[in-house]
Amino acid sequence: MGVCGSGKSTVAEGLHNELGWPWQDGDVLHSPQNRAKMAAGVPLVDQDRQDWLAQCHAWLEHCAARDSGGILACSALKRAYRDKLRRNGLNPLFIYLHADVQVLNTRLEGRSTHFMPASLLPSQLETLEPPAPDEAAWSFSTQHQPAETIAQILPRLRESGPQG
Repeated sequence: MGVCGSGKSTVAEGLHNELGWPWQDGDVLHSPQNRAKMAAGVPLVDQDRQDWLAQCHAWLEHCAARDSGGILACSALKRAYRDKLRRNGLNPLFIYLHADVQVLNTRLEGRSTHFMPASLLPSQLETLEPPAPDEAAWSFSTQHQPAETIAQILPRLRESGPQG
């Protein structure tokens, strides 16, 4: 979890490659309307995210039913959003990825194939509620190369197993 440009998809794919757990890019689960809204530079509001959160939760439930573990790369910016992902007995581990604003901006300005423009970063930072101490969450800086972040996360995931 984290704001745009924090490396969610890159780290998730790297963890998938190392662990073999299924992974899903949460951006793919957004409706065409949400993607169009973001592409136009309009921030999503809570109501826009409800169907998306339901899709993310369904994917997590599918992984739990298969007992396969799973890696979902999604922003989960607010505790309320994370609570929606935790409902029905699910207790996913959230890996909160963060970096300095300058690093995030540089990454976003370097992307050409993503629908979310760099202009939406301030709204995401404003919305962000980092995980509280009572949430199942680990925090990692993604200031450096993705391989470094993946190397920091892997031993902890291997030790805890697919259920976190």
